[in-house]
Amino acid sequence: MVALRHELAIYAVAGLGVLALALWSSDFRHGPFFREDGIVEMTAALLFLTALFIGLQRRLYQTLIGFLFCGLALLACLSEISFGARHFGFAMPEMQGGGELDGAQDLVMLAYRALDNADMLLPAAIIAAALIISAMAFAYRTGHAAQMIIWLRADHGRLAIFIALGVIGLAVVIDIIEIARFAEETLELFAALLMATAALRLQRKEPHRILSQPGNGLATIVRDE
Repeated sequence: MVALRHELAIYAVAGLGVLALALWSSDFRHGPFFREDGIVEMTAALLFLTALFIGLQRRLYQTLIGFLFCGLALLACLSEISFGARHFGFAMPEMQGGGELDGAQDLVMLAYRALDNADMLLPAAIIAAALIISAMAFAYRTGHAAQMIIWLRADHGRLAIFIALGVIGLAVVIDIIEIARFAEETLELFAALLMATAALRLQRKEPHRILSQPGNGLATIVRDE
C-alpha cells in the first residue's frame, strides 16, 4: 500500500490545483462544480458514504474508534446532502439569522451567532484559546501528548481520521465566516478522501497497548499477541 504521506501529498496537490483553478476561472468557480448539490459536494457525499460502507464491510465498528469513525462518516454524508431534504422534498428547521439547520456544522453556526448577538464573541474566543493552550501545556508536561502521538502513529487510519477532523474544522470556520464557498467545498472533498483512506487503513482491533513510565513523561508501546 502507498505510504500515507504520499497519499496526503497527492490530495494536497490536487486540492491546491482545484483552488487555483477556481481562483483563475470565474466560470469554474460559479459553475456546476461548487453550487448546492454540485459536482464537488456530491462527490464528497459519495466518498463519505463509501468510507461508511468500507467501515461496515470491514466491521470497524467492533472497536470504539471504528464505531465513532462509522458514525462520523454517516453524519458527514448526511450533512453534505442536507439529510436528503432537497432530494425528497421536505424542509429542514429554519435557523435564527437565516439558513436551514441541515448539517452538523450549523450547530456551530448557531453558537457563533448567539455569541455574536450577545457581544460575547471576543471573550468566548479568548477563553477558548486560553483553555486550549492550558490543555496543551498540561498534556505536554504530563506526557499525555507523547502518548497521543504514539497512539496515532501506531495506526495510520487513526492519523488519517485526525487530519480529516482538522480539515473539516477548517471548512466549518470558512462556512461560519461565509466566504469562499469553493474553498469550503474543496476542503470537505479533501476530508472525504481522507475518511475513505482511513476506512481502508484503520485496524480492526487495537494493535498496541500504551504504557507510560511514571516520572519521566515518556511512553512506550507493547504489541498485543
